[in-house]
Amino acid sequence: MNVQTEHRHPSTGPTPYDEVFYPGHVYGLTHPNHLATIATVYGMQPAPVERCRVLELGCGVGGNLLPMAFQYPDSEFIGVDLSGVTIERGQRNIATLGLSNIKLLHCDIMNVDADFGQFDYIIAHGVYSWVPPEVREKMMTIFKQNLAPQGVCYVSYNAHPFSHLRDMVRDMMQYHTRRIASMKEKVGQARAIMKFLSDGSKANSVHGAVMRDQCNRVLKVPDELLFHDDLDQGATAFLLHVVAEDAGRHGLQYLGDADFSRRYLAGYAEEVRATLQRFPESEFMARDQYQDFIDGNGFRRTLLCHDRISLCRRVDLDFITRFHLLSTASPLQPDVCLTDNSAMEFENQDGSRITVTNPLLKAAHLCLGRAWPRALSFGELLDGARALLGGRQADDDQQTLTEAMYILASSGEVSFLVSPPFLVKEVSDRPQASLLARRQAQTSSLVTNLLHQTVQLEDDRTRHFLQLLDGTRTIEQIIAEMTETFGSTTRVEPTDHTEQLADPLLLSTRGSVERSLAVVSKLGLLVA
Repeated sequence: MNVQTEHRHPSTGPTPYDEVFYPGHVYGLTHPNHLATIATVYGMQPAPVERCRVLELGCGVGGNLLPMAFQYPDSEFIGVDLSGVTIERGQRNIATLGLSNIKLLHCDIMNVDADFGQFDYIIAHGVYSWVPPEVREKMMTIFKQNLAPQGVCYVSYNAHPFSHLRDMVRDMMQYHTRRIASMKEKVGQARAIMKFLSDGSKANSVHGAVMRDQCNRVLKVPDELLFHDDLDQGATAFLLHVVAEDAGRHGLQYLGDADFSRRYLAGYAEEVRATLQRFPESEFMARDQYQDFIDGNGFRRTLLCHDRISLCRRVDLDFITRFHLLSTASPLQPDVCLTDNSAMEFENQDGSRITVTNPLLKAAHLCLGRAWPRALSFGELLDGARALLGGRQADDDQQTLTEAMYILASSGEVSFLVSPPFLVKEVSDRPQASLLARRQAQTSSLVTNLLHQTVQLEDDRTRHFLQLLDGTRTIEQIIAEMTETFGSTTRVEPTDHTEQLADPLLLSTRGSVERSLAVVSKLGLLVA
């Protein structure tokens, strides 16, 4: 690394983030592999994620950036944040993992200049709406000045129209807590006044309905987020076109929404869908703005690139054949016949379900689900589906699969990536879980997998089990250590697909270890 910025400390004093820790998480839509995928769809030639430079503004503790650095050792990652306390915590995490391709710098965004160099991907999640106008202006300058020619910038912010409703209750909470300094008391009083005001409003009125909806949101949000997001008096929401036009003044252009599935219009009424589809490519941003008005969108994840790049907004049917595909789909009734047109229902991890009757597509869904968390190329998927059908082939197989995957990818039911993630599905003789996940599991049940997702471990037993997967122990040794620590049997209480509690299972330690290995593998935590 050649960024000599370790001593560019900001001149300001302690920040609210020094006093109240903002939890660090991974945000899948910010991952360079995802950004490269969207850019590729629209005709760009982004840098390969295996060898790229990434800058994150407002990186916090590095909860989002550090897992990327762990996954791509030949890429370079730099994060800056105004909170010295947060940066110190992140630097300790880096040292624990022994990473040399990432630096977290205690640095004001205003001090980021050309000396930082150019980056293939610039990330600013949860910053733009919460900084003063002059810092937002500086961020746009950075997006232009420090973005590589084929680079992609991700910037998120609170958006209108929904934020008008959110701002209404923010005004109420901020007025009520205006003289309170303590975070705990401020948050408590903010929730109390919201409950009082929503309970007092008329339930059958529009205002009452809004108040109750917002009160439910305020009651559920974690204390730290409520304090930093809603009770921050400087927080500002924007319409998409305002941010896009500001980017245009800096020599940037709107690439699209980070969530590709927002393009998918099948869920709208026919008249609405037809109107939105009539927008020409030159009015792509305007179409998204009107879609925000229709949806009542309240949070934007906007992608930007240099304005001199010629983008292609038309997405052909066969675009999906050029990417790697992933799906968590699993059959609700695995014994359904594949070779006839009987209905077969699949469920994803998020609970969504899809019913399939075409034999090739039933087999394709099975292939994707069995491969998860590994990604399959389109060719691998087609070959795998045909193999499950006993080698049976038809002339229109490729067209049938292309059309189905196009719809599923466009709607978000199937994920697609330009570069396959680095992970393994098969359990080796000496299984090894991600060092990052093992370190995280020492203090939390929430860990980051190799797909840049937060996953939850079942219990303390699973957390302990994960620590043993360091690549030095055989499965027999793992079984012996688990038996010594937890005994010879394990009680497991699975749930079936009807969400009714199934009969508890009493597994031997060997059976429990085999089950846990399968779970860890499916969670995307195993490395080669």
